[in-house]
Amino acid sequence: MNHYFNFTFYGLLICFLIQDISYSQDTSRYQFQSRHMGTEMSIVLYAENKVVAMEASDSAFKRIEKLNQILSDYVEESELNQLSGLSGSGEWMEISKPFFEILKESIQISENTDGLFDLTIGPMTHNWRYIRRLPEPQLPDAEKIKRLQQRVGYYHIELDDETGRARLTANDMQLDLGGIAKGYAAKEALRVLYNHGIHSALVNSGGDIAAGAPPPGRTHWEVAVPKGQVDGRAEHVTFQLTGKTLTTSGDMFQFIEIDGVRYSHILNPETGIGATDQLQVTVISSNSMWADAYASALSLMEPEDGIRLIESLDETEAIIYRESDGEIHEWVSGDIRKYLYRKQPD
Repeated sequence: MNHYFNFTFYGLLICFLIQDISYSQDTSRYQFQSRHMGTEMSIVLYAENKVVAMEASDSAFKRIEKLNQILSDYVEESELNQLSGLSGSGEWMEISKPFFEILKESIQISENTDGLFDLTIGPMTHNWRYIRRLPEPQLPDAEKIKRLQQRVGYYHIELDDETGRARLTANDMQLDLGGIAKGYAAKEALRVLYNHGIHSALVNSGGDIAAGAPPPGRTHWEVAVPKGQVDGRAEHVTFQLTGKTLTTSGDMFQFIEIDGVRYSHILNPETGIGATDQLQVTVISSNSMWADAYASALSLMEPEDGIRLIESLDETEAIIYRESDGEIHEWVSGDIRKYLYRKQPD
């Protein structure tokens, strides 16, 4: 939805704090990086030797790239672009299982967020990309927004569960899965590693962190994410993860200023322009797509409303930060603090 689908990692500065690990005699730590989906992706894993580690990571990266070929709006012949190209024609298209699964989950999330999460937002995100590249960016006028809104709306997506087909009922639609597919890709990469016998692993899919079993001798992975800036200095908070996906969304690093107003890269489907609330949201969930999508959606909501929504979901927690007058204000869901880092005894 609201993230650009090239998956640019917009300076979240997510760090993996795994110093002083007691290594198992049977496994060693390996780290791999590869550029996919327009961003640098990394895998940290523990394996019995380098050959096993390389084979597993190569397979995981290949899975991510295959998903990109299906889901990217930058790949001309992707399934996503083919389906978008049929919008308004009345034609059904048989699509792959991952694409169908994401579309189905996205519709439910759109309903839960009253449309603030909407993967049909592509016409608006494409327009915003153009605006951001201008030497002197200007907001689109009301007539432009009205034309774009006619091409946007998750309720224009129809799915046929029996045949695995989909169609888009409005004209000139453009899907953009940037607000949900990274989480899906990270969890898929973990699944591939698991199939190679790698259980202790962590995948960073352009800022969506999927954590498997913890490193040997530890009870969790430690992940630090930014919560805001005070006096021009970024402050961070550290979470401990096992078997969860974490996504942080906000405008700390990716935004533009127009006429003195700061606009986020996260777009509101109701207005067609970037959010201005300057929230930093972190969502942790057992559902990788939820972590990704709800982090974006909560960036467009009042913090109290966002926390109320998260507390209605299973195995999902959130923490929201807002910087105001040199102070960082915080809103938390009921059980988020169990993920906050606590130093383990040696």
